[in-house]
Formats: sequence, C-alpha cells, structure tokens
Amino acid sequence: MLSSPPESTSTSMVKPMITPLYLWAAIVAFWIPAVRQWSYDWSTNPQYFYGWAVPFLAAYLIYDRWPQRPVPGVAKATGFLMGCAILLALLQIPARWFGEANSDWWPVWWLYAGIVTGCSFILIYLGGGMTWARYFAFPILFVLTAVPWPTYFEIRFVQRLMGVDAEISATIASLMGIPAMAVGNLIQTPTGVLGVNEACSGIRSLQSSLMAAFFLTGLYRLKLGGGLLLVALGAAIAFVCNVVRTTFLTYQGAMNGIEAVGQWHDTAGFVILGVVLFSLFLISRFLEKSEMKSGKLSRGTVTHDFKQ
Repeated sequence: MLSSPPESTSTSMVKPMITPLYLWAAIVAFWIPAVRQWSYDWSTNPQYFYGWAVPFLAAYLIYDRWPQRPVPGVAKATGFLMGCAILLALLQIPARWFGEANSDWWPVWWLYAGIVTGCSFILIYLGGGMTWARYFAFPILFVLTAVPWPTYFEIRFVQRLMGVDAEISATIASLMGIPAMAVGNLIQTPTGVLGVNEACSGIRSLQSSLMAAFFLTGLYRLKLGGGLLLVALGAAIAFVCNVVRTTFLTYQGAMNGIEAVGQWHDTAGFVILGVVLFSLFLISRFLEKSEMKSGKLSRGTVTHDFKQ
C-alpha cells in the first residue's frame, strides 16, 4: 500500500528564526543607545522637545498593529543577514565614541539612525520574513521624525521661515491699520521692535505637526496619497496658524506696548499648537472614513491572529 506523500509545510506553519519576545527585546536594545544620543538635543533644544514622546508613540503603533499581524514569511540568506546585523551592532561602538565627543553633531545622530533602522529591519525580516518587514516598516521609520535635522539645512530653513512669517504678518498688520514693517526677522512697530524667533516662525509647531501627521497616518493606516495629504495639510495649517499668532502678537505690541508680547507669547503658542493638533485629528478621521468608503483602507480586512 502506497503511503501518501507528506504535506508541504505552509507558510503559516513555518517556525520563525527569532521568536517575538526576543525579536522586540533585541530591537529595543539596539534603539536605547540611539535614543540616548538624540535625547541630548531633545533636552536642550525646544524645537525637539516632542522627541521624548516619539519612541512611546512608535511602540504604540507596533502594539496597535500586532493583533492583525500577517502570517510570518520565510526569511532567506539568514546567515548573511545575521552577519550584517552583527556588523551594524559593532558600528555602534565608534558611533558612541564620536557621540561622546560631539553630542550635538548631526552626522552622529543620523549615523545612529541608519544603524538602528538597518538592524531593526534585519531582525524583523528574520522573525517574519518580508511580510513582517513591510508590515512593521512604518512604526520603525516613524522614530526618525525625532532625529534632529542637519544643522546647516535647519538654520537656512529657519531663517527663511522667520523672514516669510515676519513679512506676511507685517503686511496683515498694515492692512489692519497698524503701522508695521518687516526687516529680516524683525517687525518694526510704533512702540518698538518685535523679533520673530524660532518659536514665532512656526518651526517648533511645524516639526511637531509633521510628527503628529505621520503618527496619525500610521494609526489610521492611511494610504500613501492620504498620508502625504495629511502631512502637507499639517505643515500648511501650522504655518498659517503661526502667521496668525505673529500677527496677534504684533497687534498686542503695537496697541499695548512691546511688554505685552511677553504676556501673550507662550499662551498664544499653546493655543496654536492645540488648534494644529486638533485640526490634524479631524482631517485624519475624515481621510480614514473616506478611504474606508472607497475600499482603499485595508485595516482589519484580512488578518491572521496567531500565537507563537
């Protein structure tokens, strides 16, 4: 009597090379030195205070996706990839040496970003194949929103943004009957000169709004078009709101003296930040519902909830 041939092992029965517990524990261990390096700038630069929240938000995105994770795929070239992961891990040693001597040097920040991102993708691939690497790519890449921008680019961008903000705000104030003239990032009023710094120019709310837009894109699983639209609208809303803020402070300075600007500066900033974040939340929910109606949103459609 002929025996039937053994059934081929399905993808769902493939035992992952790395179990989930060890997988995420290793990824966290890789990210700790990078977060430690970036935290120097998060603590000293007000533009990046939001960075402290990013690792926790990324962890929540992973937690939110975990119940609907796909069946793990088969990892190939595992020996080669393990060697690459070990090599990247060893690169953290010279990166730390450079970081200790140059804690505010942006190439060190992005060197760490490249190392830990590469290690994370390798480990996720070894744990669940390409299906997991694609599925968990967004939460891993989301952490990069907390990495400080290259200094040269940031300075040029901030200076340009401050000048544009001052010019538009002075023009609006003039249309309101308030004599105001922009000179670089300064606004001259009858009662004194108002300086448009990084906070007033919107760079702080712009960076935090970009982070929030990316987070909401990942949380509601928006498609590429919806995500890019949300990010673009977030940047636009942040800039418009900060023009309103600067115009309001110019009005206060012109009507009640420059001293009045200090009384309203922080309050206006918090109000603007709240408006931006709430607007992003409403827009993201609208985009989510639109994509669900059109059948483009894949959240919760085909899932494989399995236990390791």
